Amino acid sequence: MTLNKSNSYVLLNIIAGYNTATMISQHITNINIRSIQRSLARLVDLGVIKRNGINNPYYNIIYKKLAVAVIPEKLLIDESRPESSYNFEFVDWLKTIPESEVEAILGFDKIAFNNIGANEKMTAKDLEYLTVELSWKSSSLEGNTYTLLDTQLLLLEGIKAKNKTEFETQMILNHKNAIAFIVENGDLFKQDIKFSTLEEIHRIISQNLGIDSGLRKKIIKISASNYRPLSNYHQLKEHAESVLGIISNINSPILRALIALALIPYLQTFEDGNKRTGRMLANAILIHSISRGFSLRRLTARQLALSYLSFYEFNSLKALSDLLVLELSRPL
Repeated sequence: MTLNKSNSYVLLNIIAGYNTATMISQHITNINIRSIQRSLARLVDLGVIKRNGINNPYYNIIYKKLAVAVIPEKLLIDESRPESSYNFEFVDWLKTIPESEVEAILGFDKIAFNNIGANEKMTAKDLEYLTVELSWKSSSLEGNTYTLLDTQLLLLEGIKAKNKTEFETQMILNHKNAIAFIVENGDLFKQDIKFSTLEEIHRIISQNLGIDSGLRKKIIKISASNYRPLSNYHQLKEHAESVLGIISNINSPILRALIALALIPYLQTFEDGNKRTGRMLANAILIHSISRGFSLRRLTARQLALSYLSFYEFNSLKALSDLLVLELSRPL
């Protein structure tokens, strides 16, 4: 599926609930209604929306197509693109669609992951390797300048890097502590995942970093994104429970981890540290189901940011799915 600028603007408006050409023209004033109608026709041809009615038609998103849409980088860095917000309809779609269909859409049913289905627990060496690599890379993705060697010396030898800040050192140690909590509390991640469990992961990952614990109470913005998360405190708690319900009801470990990786940051449940919390929850699910985790070692911060923009604004899981598949397909 190839989108141009005009098509993408129209699509973002439909995702936002403006589902007729007239409604869209009221929100995109720099594109005439004829161009909007052409974009609607193109989106129908691409299979990402469905036209309903003949006179004054309205349009619905086809999430099976949108969820795997490739969103070009030039559209994600276009600063004039329309704003987007939490898409209740998409989350409801995830609640109702059979997981086998989602796996088929994402191509999981055709991928042979290495060591998937292993019943053995992680060895001490495997766990040590994951702890160092995940603590380093997850922190690095947040701007931490600890090197992999610095991280190894800190976590295995207790040697702090002399040229790093206390903040950076604490962030690394928090990851180690979060992994320890995950390993020691497997029962919390095997079936229903409670909100209290998510809160505890967040509390550990953000300890002594100046981040408030618990459900956020303030409006936040995401850097470089036109996505605006939910702002109502009561809605946040309700939808956090709903998101965890979706994750808990999935049987496939890989799909479960992907949805955690995507939806926890999407909801922005906490004041800060949401992507780190999502990464740790996804790892917890995999550690206690297939005896392995992931660090996103091959990933740059820019790649991750673009992948999340694709999901936040266009609800496409494609980029995040590809990143996770790449990680789990490489040898241990």
